[in-house]
Amino acid sequence: MFPNSPKSLLPIVAGLLLSVSHAKADVAQAIPEIGDLERWAAFSLGSGSNFSRALNNALIDGDLGLAGSGEFLMGNKAIVNGDVYYRSNGAVLTLNHALITGSLFNNQDAILDNGVSEALAASDHAASLMANRSNTSISLTGHDDVTITGAPGETVVLSLKNFVLQGSSSFTLQGTATTTFVINVNKKFSLKGNSHIDLAGLQWNQVLFNVVGDKGGRVHLGGSSIFNGILMANDRIVELRGHATISGEVIANRLNLRGSSRVLYPAIVSQ
Repeated sequence: MFPNSPKSLLPIVAGLLLSVSHAKADVAQAIPEIGDLERWAAFSLGSGSNFSRALNNALIDGDLGLAGSGEFLMGNKAIVNGDVYYRSNGAVLTLNHALITGSLFNNQDAILDNGVSEALAASDHAASLMANRSNTSISLTGHDDVTITGAPGETVVLSLKNFVLQGSSSFTLQGTATTTFVINVNKKFSLKGNSHIDLAGLQWNQVLFNVVGDKGGRVHLGGSSIFNGILMANDRIVELRGHATISGEVIANRLNLRGSSRVLYPAIVSQ
């Protein structure tokens, strides 16, 4: 029972206000199956027999998880600035001055198989959510700009056929520290030129782009395009060319990085 003195309630009220003011969202709150997948800068489910690749001056700035066949080829000064985890049946090959700054962890079957299960379940859950915005496709060129706004505490869900940005177009997601976005894309996903996905009032772990199935072919980012958020494409190859940048996380069947493309893993800032 609380004491009757109003002064005795002040620390309790202050604590409640403090906890509310520091509340923040993570897409895992809307899609709990994502589990600890956010630990990776890049994660490959690795089905099939082809290698994931990072060539030329490509950079993965964070930890890399290689599930499935776990085969990864690095060459021509490519860098993984972090640790690499791969299965007992996997292989990591480095050629022509490629560099891994962290440690190599082999026989990580349990951790990586769990990551695959999390990715598949998270994608299925995301795809099952009902859209609460009317957009059915995004196709922007030139200097086109589209902004989607979410309210505090809201999970904004889009269900799109295609998502294509070209030229200097921009797609902006705007919200608060308690807003999350889940964007399902069923066919083509492509960023080219100087196009970019921007976040206003959000951090990358509040945004999930879930590219479903393999009907739209490879997920492509080229030119100097910029993606902010979590890019999940469990059944597809995600390829980065030129100076394309992913800032957040990429989860794919296979990864193919070339040129001076980058996958960055920014720290989550307390708000």
